Amino acid sequence: MTPQPTIAVRSWVVGFHGILRADDLDADGRPSLCALALGNRSLGMQRMRELTFLPGVTPLRANPSSTSGHHHLGAVQHDGLGAVDLADAVEAVERITGLQPVEPVEQPLSRQPGAATTLPVPWDPSEPLPDYLERRLGTARFLYLPNRSRAYRIAKRALDLVGATVLLLLAAPVMLAIALLIRHDSPGPAVFRQQRVTRGGRVFTFYKFRTMWVDARERYPDLYDYQRSGPFSDVFYKLEDDPRNTGVGRWLRRTTLDELPNLFNVIRGEMSLVGPRPELPELIAHYRAEDLALFFTKAGLTGLAQVSGRSLLTVKERITLDLRYVAQQTLLLDLRIIARTVGTVVRSKGAF
Repeated sequence: MTPQPTIAVRSWVVGFHGILRADDLDADGRPSLCALALGNRSLGMQRMRELTFLPGVTPLRANPSSTSGHHHLGAVQHDGLGAVDLADAVEAVERITGLQPVEPVEQPLSRQPGAATTLPVPWDPSEPLPDYLERRLGTARFLYLPNRSRAYRIAKRALDLVGATVLLLLAAPVMLAIALLIRHDSPGPAVFRQQRVTRGGRVFTFYKFRTMWVDARERYPDLYDYQRSGPFSDVFYKLEDDPRNTGVGRWLRRTTLDELPNLFNVIRGEMSLVGPRPELPELIAHYRAEDLALFFTKAGLTGLAQVSGRSLLTVKERITLDLRYVAQQTLLLDLRIIARTVGTVVRSKGAF
């Protein structure tokens, strides 16, 4: 087996909850990667300023728009899935963690020698997504683990239930008014439903207020061609001048009120108040294997990326911050993110 690289600390230390390497899976009888990552363990916290730092991201960054030459995730021409080569893996270590590998990482997290692959494997919808996730995780050079403390899990769930219930009770009149406003503004249902991915590759029905024309997919099919999505470093989830948004929808996005129905997902246990935003199943194939550690924790209503730029961030920048959250998550960090979310929503920075 190739010796594991030594890691030199640079600006900040990460991975308090542990790092999976190839030798963790050598012994027979080890659980699957997901089972190992989602087992019981503990600890981790970090300073918010360091956690949210990204090169080139400043408060002066302009809103991305098509007129400024920015590209939507679903509208990028691409020849196919890019190779996950050794240079990508080395770059990912530094991007995700702030740690500099002294020597390259060559051994994948696989039980079988030589099982490394250089290309992400497309997902066939006939295959259960958790099985696909497990297969892809097995090709990763490294994986950062979430907080696996049972006490943290219980406390986080209690916070989710209490917080979401209180917010729903307070927001109920506002939600009713928004639903009526949406129905009056454009034809179609007030609530938008979509399949998204959360912890362990579980697919669930995601709820939010509808902000787009009900026939947006037929009107703008070029914005939904996720099979040709290009490099994550060059594309955005949202553009300021997205033609699919209705008049009321643009206002709802600026105020973040469109996400209030997410609270039902939190109560149902499909999401948490804090975590990475839930992803579309068809985009999972475009993730680097190392980035799939995002699905070691529940998707969230808000998160580190949401309070650090939101839609101003490229897809790659968003994934970077969400991976930092996975590696650092504690109840204290969750509470700090929730507190910071209030100011982010009030300022509407990056909301469109």
